[in-house]
Amino acid sequence: MMRFKRLAVLCLSSALAMCLAGSAEAAKKKAEPEEYPLFTILETTGHAYKLQDDSYEATDTKGGYRHYICEDCGDEYSYETDPLVYTTNPKTGEAVDQKGAHNPILPFYEHMPDGEPQVFWSKADEEWRVYIYGSHDVTGDAMCYTDYVTWSAPVYDLSDWRDEGVILDISEGDPYGGKKLYAPDVAYDLQTDTYFQAANEAFSTIVLRVADNPAGPWDQKQAYWVTSFKKAYDPSVYIEDGVIYVAGACRRDEEIIGNPEVFQALTDDGFTSGSGQICGIYQLKADPQDGDGIEKVSFMPNDNRIYTPIYEGASLFGWCEDLGVYLFLYVGNEQGADGTTYNSGIGYMWTEDLMNGPWHYGDNGIENDVPEGVEQTLIGGYGNIISDTSGRIYRDPETGEMTFRDFPTYLHGNNHGSMEKINGNWYFNGHRQTNGNTFSREAVMGKLGLAKKEETGEPVITPMEFTSSGPSDSLDAYKVQEARFTNYLLASEDSPAAAVEETNPAHSQIEEGISPYVAASRDKEATHASPITNLQKGNIAGFQYLDFGPDERNVTLKMLISKPDGAVDGSADIYLDAPSEEAGGKKIGTISLAASDLSEETEEGGGALWSWASGAVDEPVSGVHGLFLVFSGEESGQICMFDQFVFE
Repeated sequence: MMRFKRLAVLCLSSALAMCLAGSAEAAKKKAEPEEYPLFTILETTGHAYKLQDDSYEATDTKGGYRHYICEDCGDEYSYETDPLVYTTNPKTGEAVDQKGAHNPILPFYEHMPDGEPQVFWSKADEEWRVYIYGSHDVTGDAMCYTDYVTWSAPVYDLSDWRDEGVILDISEGDPYGGKKLYAPDVAYDLQTDTYFQAANEAFSTIVLRVADNPAGPWDQKQAYWVTSFKKAYDPSVYIEDGVIYVAGACRRDEEIIGNPEVFQALTDDGFTSGSGQICGIYQLKADPQDGDGIEKVSFMPNDNRIYTPIYEGASLFGWCEDLGVYLFLYVGNEQGADGTTYNSGIGYMWTEDLMNGPWHYGDNGIENDVPEGVEQTLIGGYGNIISDTSGRIYRDPETGEMTFRDFPTYLHGNNHGSMEKINGNWYFNGHRQTNGNTFSREAVMGKLGLAKKEETGEPVITPMEFTSSGPSDSLDAYKVQEARFTNYLLASEDSPAAAVEETNPAHSQIEEGISPYVAASRDKEATHASPITNLQKGNIAGFQYLDFGPDERNVTLKMLISKPDGAVDGSADIYLDAPSEEAGGKKIGTISLAASDLSEETEEGGGALWSWASGAVDEPVSGVHGLFLVFSGEESGQICMFDQFVFE
């Protein structure tokens, strides 16, 4: 098998090879105006590899074969791929079950929001892997940073994530005056064996770069295509039969839109100011450095308008073979009955004609999911949400059906991500909020359900439930689990979860210090550094789901906690399935969190001392359940910080 020289030998089409012959001076002239940095046209050895007719792609049960020959010199190489679905973990020999995976999916120190999941063949590992491409919350006091990183895992084990390192860094020379990289995406061109990265630079310019493997890196100073328009962001890239499409969230400026009919419709709708964008899909020319590089533009005409309004987070999934339609995901914007605005919901649209539409708001299979008093705003649909990390979509414990409620159960703020078929199952990847602000977002995953309506053949995507177990069905109750895996965190049972945006009424809980939250660390070497903190009486911490096994057992709950200076005594009632009997839960015990009842043995970590608290459960347990800890105490004030738990 031939191995590539990184960025020196790129798998490029003939069209690109010809356009690279242009002079650096011509490239400089094209890059004006100079308010954005100059990109150097990629250099190449002249190789233009093309997929040969004897190639074939993998299926769920059969492997694939890829064969490439350079059109210029005849150099060739080939490689085989595995079937897309592994039934056995090749490293352990055990059946694939994704056990051990959890939310958040990455280590406690990594904060990578806006994740686009993509399954690619890794030549180095000789296996199918899922790669997550996202922004990078590095500092904790601002969104994003000047670099992108990526993580990957074998598709058969979503608990085994590997840091692929920095894949793009624009910090050298500070080309944007301190501005950042936002929300990238990567697509693979089968025809040329090339990986295209769409980078969102300085919250406006979209740059397309190429690399020879899914982990890059991509060179800051080299570009395949740079947007001729400005003020577009959150790019998504999709490739079909060698044709490249880039989608972006576009600001609603007349010059940017460039389509008088569309801008007039925006004006008539009163949608030229305020929150939200519209989505543009750009079909690139065969030579993307010919003029502006754009062959055709679509603003996604739908059943209601000649454009599609979104909040942000444009994600063009493209053709979905399982549904027989093209899919587009986006961040919606809804107003709850209490006046709280949510941009934590991800919706989807579908069409049979990518560039002409019409696009239709998708069905999520939840009936009557708009409670009384909830507004459906202009910015996106409401009843088509397929992911919401505020916890408003949940599985009814009695019926097993997905249900919507206008009551967030986890700290909420912006969300952004997409979906991917991984080892035969569909998953959504997005992010959740930590640290009581929106600058420490963490990657989360959950299963989706895809089906077609029997009567019409139209798609239905059943939403993911935001859980602690994430890609797996449940966590092992008899293994030590991290408290940071919580997916349900409330100040009280009748108080909706706090919001990170200062403009939301629910943000007052953060300002008043009455909301618990995950205190997320960035120190790779730290221990016990990302606990749930600020736990007070009435607070609830939930974990869905825990597997207690098929046989009933008498168990004891152990919690690793820290009592900061001034902490008050308290306890935690232990509930299964829901945090109260009125909500359908079952109280099975109480654990004392008083300082006098803690283990004398202590552990240091995160600048605190940690001790184990223990409490026996009143009756045997078995099966899979949600665990809810309801904290109580006679005094006001913080009871403890909470880092780990296990049943014994």
